[in-house]
Amino acid sequence: MRHLQRLGKPQILVDKEVQWTEKFIESNKDRPNSKQYGHNVIKETLCNISHNKCFYSEVKFAGPTEAQVDHYIEVSEDKTKAFEWENLYLSHKESNIGKPSNIALPNSSCLDPFLDEDTTIEANLHFEDEQIFSLSERGLNTIKKYKLNKPIYDTMRTAELKKFNKIIYEIALQNRELNDELRDILTSFAMPDRPFSLMFKKLLTKHGLL
Repeated sequence: MRHLQRLGKPQILVDKEVQWTEKFIESNKDRPNSKQYGHNVIKETLCNISHNKCFYSEVKFAGPTEAQVDHYIEVSEDKTKAFEWENLYLSHKESNIGKPSNIALPNSSCLDPFLDEDTTIEANLHFEDEQIFSLSERGLNTIKKYKLNKPIYDTMRTAELKKFNKIIYEIALQNRELNDELRDILTSFAMPDRPFSLMFKKLLTKHGLL
């Protein structure tokens, strides 16, 4: 997870939010139309916010179709938020499906990529190799709510660590000094547009490379 800045409301929501919300509430259905809140323009805007990454796990999507639009406050709790721009987040399916509700595990007890700065997120989430852990209640709740310690995420983080370690190995094998060019290559893993950038930021900081 990294701190994010929300972009302006997509025009489709400017035009349709009130109408869609009223029709959904009148319908007495449990769920809104996913083609509406998951509209391509909405997904693309959410992807632009996070560099095509899950807001929670930092999994990098190949494209918007791989992402799921998540209601931060569930529709079952408040139907008026079904199409509210500030309530729409972007999630990987492994974090979204079966996510504990706001009632079961309050969002306020977890980290929020829009409300919490990077310094706060970094203070609450830690890594030992590919495994994520926390020493704080907020961090533990965040890991639990968004299932950040699922084996599939460990596997994905391991794959990115292998790319990083391969560069380290090649530098050592060639007895090359860590010049500015090589340092830039390594630190690029911690850039916000890279998958699992928080993990790499903490790793690079630990070894004095950031």
